[in-house]
Amino acid sequence: MDQGIAALLGATVGVVGTVAASTISSASTRRQLEGQAKAEHSQWRRQLRRDAYSAFLAPANESRSALKTAARALVGDAPDLAEADRRLQIAQDQLALVQAAWASLAVEGPESVEHAAHSVHLGLHSMHTTLLAWRESSGASDRNVNFVERHAVEVTMVSERLGNFTSAARGALDDTDIPSNRRK
Repeated sequence: MDQGIAALLGATVGVVGTVAASTISSASTRRQLEGQAKAEHSQWRRQLRRDAYSAFLAPANESRSALKTAARALVGDAPDLAEADRRLQIAQDQLALVQAAWASLAVEGPESVEHAAHSVHLGLHSMHTTLLAWRESSGASDRNVNFVERHAVEVTMVSERLGNFTSAARGALDDTDIPSNRRK
């Protein structure tokens, strides 16, 4: 074999090897960058959801607490109507925040969390309505037994619904940590 042909063949093999190595390296880098971008996007979505879930849960708990305190103020022969009114107003203000946060959850999802949040909102609204009716009938001869019983049921119901919301939110956050090709 002639030295010129050998040199030309060697140079060609070198160029082909370099191009192949560059192509493989480029593809590997691209896959790595895509994977990193997906991980960053997943983390960003998780943070948005966590913030939305917290923005709902905080006023929901505050509303429940204010409603329970309002009920305690209404119990007995000499109800503290001023305290009940104050707590009912706090609950109403917190319910407005719950409503606004619920709208955000409808966007952030998933649907299971939005449904759980809606259930909490309805339960809190029902508690508030019951206490307003109780407040209006304060001093009734039956000592508002029906309202007391209804409120006790609603407290339990809202507590369960808040637990369901928290579980759904936690599940949704945990689910965002799993790559989509590994979800079942």
